Amino acid sequence: MRKSLPFLAILALSGLMPSEASAWYCRATSATGGWGWGQSYYRANASSIALSNCAVNTPRGYVCYIRYCTPYQ
Repeated sequence: MRKSLPFLAILALSGLMPSEASAWYCRATSATGGWGWGQSYYRANASSIALSNCAVNTPRGYVCYIRYCTPYQ
């Protein structure tokens, strides 16, 4: 049992870390038709990138919203 404990810990941690093939794709849009997308290994980063890209294409005073985020491979 003591020998298998480190092995189980490594398996548990590897499930929490993103693999090279997994990523997130997010799309943001605004009411004026502006849009942006972002892709990252982490969902928070992908949504932040999408919102930043949308803000560049949106007039001042309007807000961008995340429309969807999906796993991307």
